[in-house]
Amino acid sequence: MDIQLALGALALFGATIFLGYIGNIIFDKTKIPDIVWLLIFGLLVGPVFGLLDRALFIAVSPLLSAIAILFILFDAGLNMNIFTIIRGVPRATLLSVMGLFLSITIIGGIAMLLFKFDLLTGFLLGAILGGTSSAGVISLVASLKIKEEVKTLLELESIISDPLCIVISMALIQTITSTVTNDILHTITASFSIGLVAGAVAGLIWLFVLDFLKGKPFDYMLTLATLFLLYSFVETISGSGAIAMLFFGIMLGNGTIITKGLKLKKEISIGPIIKTFNNEITFFVRSFFFVYLGLISSFNPIYAIYGIAISVVAILIRILAVKISMFGTKISEMEMNIVKIMTPKGLAAAVLAQLPIQYGMEQGYLISDIVFIVILSTVIYSAIAIKVFYKPEIKEEEKNLKTEKVEKKRKL
Repeated sequence: MDIQLALGALALFGATIFLGYIGNIIFDKTKIPDIVWLLIFGLLVGPVFGLLDRALFIAVSPLLSAIAILFILFDAGLNMNIFTIIRGVPRATLLSVMGLFLSITIIGGIAMLLFKFDLLTGFLLGAILGGTSSAGVISLVASLKIKEEVKTLLELESIISDPLCIVISMALIQTITSTVTNDILHTITASFSIGLVAGAVAGLIWLFVLDFLKGKPFDYMLTLATLFLLYSFVETISGSGAIAMLFFGIMLGNGTIITKGLKLKKEISIGPIIKTFNNEITFFVRSFFFVYLGLISSFNPIYAIYGIAISVVAILIRILAVKISMFGTKISEMEMNIVKIMTPKGLAAAVLAQLPIQYGMEQGYLISDIVFIVILSTVIYSAIAIKVFYKPEIKEEEKNLKTEKVEKKRKL
């Protein structure tokens, strides 16, 4: 790497942080997620103007993908409440599984017709696009005045869908690229189980380690080292590193509840510094990965048309999945519409779109380019649709306050 390239990479890191920060401010005003600006920025510095070497960033794709998966799922687990998980998991799981199943079958079939993919490769594209972006969904619903159970449902669904998509996509890729026929269902079950047990056990042990180290410096750096080692170990023994990261985070984030449940004499919890520092690191990793995705994408007008067409299909699949899985749920029409339009694709899809390239699949670059367009299209759609369908109900107190103001103006 020459000095100019190194300086260019440093400038890219700095610009990414500024753009991510400004994107958050713009989101507060417009409800347009920062993902849009980050993807466009990457597209401009990469394929459009060629300011950075696209080939170099493609070469480091495996490392960046693993780091992105590690941080996004650890952060998700760290910020989840275990009671909320227990209450919301059944319906959220149903919605995640239904959306993923419909995406695999319908988008898979369309990919076979449009791109002449074989069955498993078509299913792979459907699996990659089968979830919703936890980062995008959580950002979009944060400021909405809707029932907490609806917010929890959407957040849990997006979090559950990430590891589901990751594990199923990985199992499909391994089956496609292997000369040995694998039992996909067995692979997925084993991978989930190994990841869950390893993550939960390691998280519980690490709670006690952090309690022992309380007051000493660099506890977050040790936690980070543990994450890297745990992810590598679980993946080496054919488990899901993604699931391990999620459950490791859940154990640390719910230390007080877990130690109470175990009836220990001392309640253990992690300090706020770890959460704060991890949020900062995750912000950078997440922001940079979307810039990176735009940077390595190649823009082809024909693929753009195909990508938009598949985005429309994904939106229709979401509506169908919600109608099936939310049957009998008592929420308002407006809240039901919010659930239906919440279909932004994001980090998991972005990461998974790079794996076919890494595994040398013939259709790898086509899948990456299509997924890029779908991410951009669905994020913009969800942001605009919220503006159209979100009509918060005015509470009785607010109505009375407005009536009083009108009466005062009349008297004046």
